[in-house]
Amino acid sequence: MGESAATRAPSNGKRPLRSTAVVRELILDAARTCFAESGYAGTTTRRIAKRAGVVENLIFKQFGSKAELFEAAVVEPFRTALDSFTQRWSSASGDLPNGLNGEVTAREYVEALYDLLEGHGELLLAIMGDHRGERPLVPLMRELERVAAAQMETHGWRGVDIRVLARLHFGMVAFNAAFGDALYPAGEEAASRERIVEETTAFMVHGTAHRPAP
Repeated sequence: MGESAATRAPSNGKRPLRSTAVVRELILDAARTCFAESGYAGTTTRRIAKRAGVVENLIFKQFGSKAELFEAAVVEPFRTALDSFTQRWSSASGDLPNGLNGEVTAREYVEALYDLLEGHGELLLAIMGDHRGERPLVPLMRELERVAAAQMETHGWRGVDIRVLARLHFGMVAFNAAFGDALYPAGEEAASRERIVEETTAFMVHGTAHRPAP
């Protein structure tokens, strides 16, 4: 089969043209890595461009500024994953039997966050290394508090500090997804995604449901 014009190597030795979508993904991937390695303040757009293999002005053409690139590369994936979860929860919460509602909600949350971060420790490091004072995870934590409060009310669970609990659950899932392999001995197979989701869901639900009332 002959090569297409898009894949055929150019005869003049120049790099073949890349689509806007491809260039955008190269920049986003490079930005996540650079922000994870050096934090927001320690990362320059020049360094990101070099890692991505693009000219620096393409970053500003695509994203406008370093701050907007950080939002797109690091914050938006978290926002998209958790927004998708809360939207599904909002539409389905009235349709599930009370006995299943808490477990189904917890499982969907664990899966959404785990799938975002599995094997992507650089994403978690990048957002935790943002020292601008913006704290972009705070609005997402408040959404999780809202879901948790509704679940507590539905099931009559008491004695839980929802504000703390939402952050503990986030940290537990995020760290295991991003760095789980490092928690097991070398040469020993790490726990599977299914096993981690199952145990984390049970921990979240029953650790909340069976608390003594204050």
